[in-house]
Amino acid sequence: MSHVDTCWADMAARVVRVILARKGMGYAELATALRAVDVNESERSLALRVTRGRVKLSMLLQILHVTHSVIPQLWLDAFSRSDSWQARATAVLEAELSRHPTVSVDDLAQRMVQLGASLSEKTLASHIDQGNISLPEFLQSILALGSSSLDLYIDYRDLIAVGRSAATERS
Repeated sequence: MSHVDTCWADMAARVVRVILARKGMGYAELATALRAVDVNESERSLALRVTRGRVKLSMLLQILHVTHSVIPQLWLDAFSRSDSWQARATAVLEAELSRHPTVSVDDLAQRMVQLGASLSEKTLASHIDQGNISLPEFLQSILALGSSSLDLYIDYRDLIAVGRSAATERS
């Protein structure tokens, strides 16, 4: 994993850890709570996944749900759907993109590559369309869109710093 990938993974881990810390919840409690939404992960596997920043946007939505955390206003319609968590993740991305009607999924993928995404624009566009986007990729997307949706859980200035670092490394 490159330094850029590690920085974005660290940011993803930080988001999840903030959610858990605010609720006074550990990985054992999270594993138990996630079973209610049919996610069967052990405490250890969750801890490793979070530490490595290998969380999907759909899992972030599940975590927000089971911890009864504040949902960003822009995501409320997407979040309240009865679809799969992947469909909800797609709807969250569509909500974020709706604030920028001139930005297509392909444009967003291109911006994400400029911010250090390690995948091709085509692969990123596929992840976005299928709701299979990772949390590090999602953080890149909200930075690329100038979204403050996760301000309750991460300082936007920290995202900017990682984005600048990634852009500098790519140069």
